[in-house]
Amino acid sequence: MGVKFNDKVLIDKLTIIEKTQIPFAANQSLKRLGHLIKTQLLPAEMQRSFTAPGGAGRPVPFTLNALLHDTKNMRLTLSLKKEASKGTSPAEYLYSAFYGGEVTMTPLTSAIKGITNMYGVPAYGNLSKLGALTQRLDIKRSYASAIVSGLSKKSSKQSQSGERFIYVKEGRDGLRGPTVVRMKGSSVSTIMNLVNSKPKVDVALEYKKFIDKTAEERLPSLLSLELQRAMASR
Repeated sequence: MGVKFNDKVLIDKLTIIEKTQIPFAANQSLKRLGHLIKTQLLPAEMQRSFTAPGGAGRPVPFTLNALLHDTKNMRLTLSLKKEASKGTSPAEYLYSAFYGGEVTMTPLTSAIKGITNMYGVPAYGNLSKLGALTQRLDIKRSYASAIVSGLSKKSSKQSQSGERFIYVKEGRDGLRGPTVVRMKGSSVSTIMNLVNSKPKVDVALEYKKFIDKTAEERLPSLLSLELQRAMASR
């Protein structure tokens, strides 16, 4: 999305000399606004608005630094990083947080959909107790791989770690289903609840509304400051 500078609102209040400085001052003020949103304002809003499932945790630097900004021709363009060194990119996993709707599928939930023909909803409380979550409160890649590998095996033979991952259908073996469980010895933990419809989430942070409001509140004072600097350097 973008923020475009509208000089028509202010142009009648400026002197002829000041008007000549508008393009430069506008670009500078938009650059400063983009930097401010990226480094301070959006991260602070994320800290207020985002929690991990179950109300635990806060966004980590990878999420807080997801915004990119660029200014050209009196227009500030804001975007989210599309590259992901591991797993899902910020542009993908923040989409549902900013706009709501269907959750973003991960490699693990996609694999589970392929195996069970159902959508997986992680049981974060149990996964946390099992040490299966990263600092970002994502499921660790090694653990996700173990789950998929375990579910893909035709036999129920346990792994070297003693863990087994089993797809439990409704009413099977006295366990509630449909679900994916982790078994080790006598311990049984639900790690993924299964549903027929793709899960949906509410908007956690109204991104567009936040950007529009921030620009409306901050841009006039930033422009005034940049005009003063431009005039002082003449």
